[in-house]
Amino acid sequence: MRKPNIVEIIWHDLGDWLSCYKEDPVPSPSLQKMAQEGVVFENCFCTAPQCSPSRSSIMTGRYPHSNGMMGLAHRGWEYNRKEKDLPHLLAEIGYHTYLFGHQHEYNRTDDIQLTRMGYQHLYSRESFACQKVANIASHFFKEEASCQQPFFVSIGYSEVHRSYGTKYDSHILDKINVPEFLPDLEITRKDIATFYENIKRADLATGRILQALKESGLEKNSLVFFITDHGPEFPRAKMTLYDPGIKTALIMKYPRVLKSGRRIKQPISNVDIFPTILEAIGAQIPVNVQGRSFWPLLMEKEYIPRKEIYAELTWHALYDPMRAIRTKDYKYILNFQSGRPILMGGPPAQRYGIRMIEKYYREPRPEEELYDLKTDPWEKHNLVGKDKYRKIQTDLHRRLISFLKETKDPLLEGFIPHPGDKGYECFWVNEGGQFRLKVTGDFKEYPI
Repeated sequence: MRKPNIVEIIWHDLGDWLSCYKEDPVPSPSLQKMAQEGVVFENCFCTAPQCSPSRSSIMTGRYPHSNGMMGLAHRGWEYNRKEKDLPHLLAEIGYHTYLFGHQHEYNRTDDIQLTRMGYQHLYSRESFACQKVANIASHFFKEEASCQQPFFVSIGYSEVHRSYGTKYDSHILDKINVPEFLPDLEITRKDIATFYENIKRADLATGRILQALKESGLEKNSLVFFITDHGPEFPRAKMTLYDPGIKTALIMKYPRVLKSGRRIKQPISNVDIFPTILEAIGAQIPVNVQGRSFWPLLMEKEYIPRKEIYAELTWHALYDPMRAIRTKDYKYILNFQSGRPILMGGPPAQRYGIRMIEKYYREPRPEEELYDLKTDPWEKHNLVGKDKYRKIQTDLHRRLISFLKETKDPLLEGFIPHPGDKGYECFWVNEGGQFRLKVTGDFKEYPI
């Protein structure tokens, strides 16, 4: 029997901000339809709240500190030399491998890195805009309908990574439910409205791709999964280990194999996707894979749910090492460089302005953080040191350290140097007991 095609559709910086996950004033009908026809994972989390590290886990089934991708590819981070990702492995077992548009595991400005990719065919290297990518991917599906060899296709957009500007629908400003991790200000509502414009555009492009796949006749033998890398670029989301930074959308569809309309509540990590795909196609899972296949869960067979998920951050624009463990009810974060404010400047400061960021996000980060997710889902009240939660704190700390030792996290040995960096820096400095944002290099504010 012919192995199924594998189709990945991945967006930038979305989190789970879709109408199939929450009530939004702006619907995302294409993905709403996919959710109704497929399986929605209500509690999917990424291993890291930034692009390259998170995507590396999807593609290798291993944590960033294990596969080497502890920062951004375009800032110098690479896989370990012996690492084998999904396109490499699938190509070895007979799949044709295609990349349409954006990826973030290799530096696209480095020709040497690009030659290491496992994709046999690269499309749309000049533009990663969703409509451009959708045009090429849709044409591909219609042309490949008679292909006798299974294929793996990765389709990536530059959306919904933030564009700067003032394009938004002013009529929805009063209808937006500002989540509690953000201050309810006019500038916040305008920023969210701008975000929705990107979502509308990307959803439309995704709908065109899914329709082309259906019309080609390939859909019936294709396992399609839609995912994003991490949470949106709001303060206290992307680049943090709070749920708004690590919770992501995940929708899977495989006609006649996966029951449609299911919503799965069991926790999933994106490190589990790699072994799940391999089990789905009957391929051997490498022994060094750290994720757990949830294929039995999809097939409604016996499955032992995860008791916890792990998340990490090491480098983004700046060194900001932290590790976390999340269970159904609690989140524990260990900050290896405590004392600086929670939000590390950067793009949010560009959009909202430095003064707003200093006003709302200058609180110094403690060494340990513990949150009761049942009563405090936005993780506002740190319970470290509280007598009632001392046993929970001790247990989660022990489990986290045990995991880091088991997976040989180099952070336990001390400072992790950066392979090289460039561009502006936006960071906090302590001036007379008050934290102020300091900016160097090519930094420019883009007010909304």
